[in-house]
This record gives sequence, structure tokens and C-alpha cells, in this order.
Amino acid sequence: MLPAKAKEFSKEGLEAFATYWYSTLGYAFETGDAGPMLAISDPECKTCQAMEKTVAAGHKEGRWIEGGQMNILSVDSPFALIDDGTYQAITMVRQERVKYYNADRTVRNDLGVTAPIADIVVGKYNNDHWIAITVEHLQGSKK
Repeated sequence: MLPAKAKEFSKEGLEAFATYWYSTLGYAFETGDAGPMLAISDPECKTCQAMEKTVAAGHKEGRWIEGGQMNILSVDSPFALIDDGTYQAITMVRQERVKYYNADRTVRNDLGVTAPIADIVVGKYNNDHWIAITVEHLQGSKK
């Protein structure tokens, strides 16, 4: 459930929202249920759609994903309004080890633990809550 702080129209609210968004991504990897992530994301968010497809495919036909929790190492926002009506938060995130399993219990892919990656979370405040417009790696960030 979206924490109360993540509903606030404030710098702290946007930062709490960004942190929560990543927790819903980790949940999607673990369960195959991207619903909570999509509920707080714009339908046009390409990264969000790609993550939904990735986790859905990893949980089809008896397959599953182990791990994938997102660790937020830092989050900060200047809380400055951008011309398009959005606000930005910069995050440093690291995803825990991700293993993709086949239905026969063999490991299909072991991604290991990712190196920390700098991301930008672009959010928009609608009525009484934030929504992720996009979440992307910053230029030069590598997995």
C-alpha cells in the first residue's frame, strides 16, 4: 500500500514515492504481479511496460523468478517544476540477485547482483498522489 508520505506534494513525498515505486518493481519480480507498479505508473511509461513484460514472461508456464528486490541506496530531488508539469528524483539503486527458473526447476538465467545504477524517476502529481511518468537509467549508467 502506498505510504502516506508518498502521497504528499513535497520533496519528501516525491522521494518517498520513488522509493515505493522501486519496492513495487521488486514485488513484481518476486511474484509476477506488476499490478501495484502499474497502478502508480502512467500507462505510457515505456520502462514500466517493459518491466511488466519481463516479469510476466518470467512467471509463465510454470517458470518463476527468484530474487530481484530493489535496494535504494539514495534518492534526492531538487523538487523543481519542469516545463511539462513533472518533477524529478535521482536515485541510486541496486537490484539483488535475480535467477530465472524453468518449470523443470533448472536455472534458465542467473543475473547475479547488479552494480548500483543511477536512475531518474520522473513523476507528476495528480490530485492527491504521485504517478511515475518514466523511470530510466541516467546516461552513462551501466548494469
